[in-house]
Amino acid sequence: MIGLTDTQLKIVMNAARLLPVEKRDTFLQRIAAMLALRGRGRFTDTDVADLAQLAMAGLIQQADVA
Repeated sequence: MIGLTDTQLKIVMNAARLLPVEKRDTFLQRIAAMLALRGRGRFTDTDVADLAQLAMAGLIQQADVA
């Protein structure tokens, strides 16, 4: 089981709100897998924010740059 602080949970949930509803489950599964790979140690808020950004990769349509 992975434990997050209230602040860390807010980071994850705020990031999830940026995604379409149908992609949120995939995002949350990615976050859980990445945290599990890091082990059962404590995670800083920065760790969680960085993993949230990484988990979002490919889930958000980015505007084409001309």
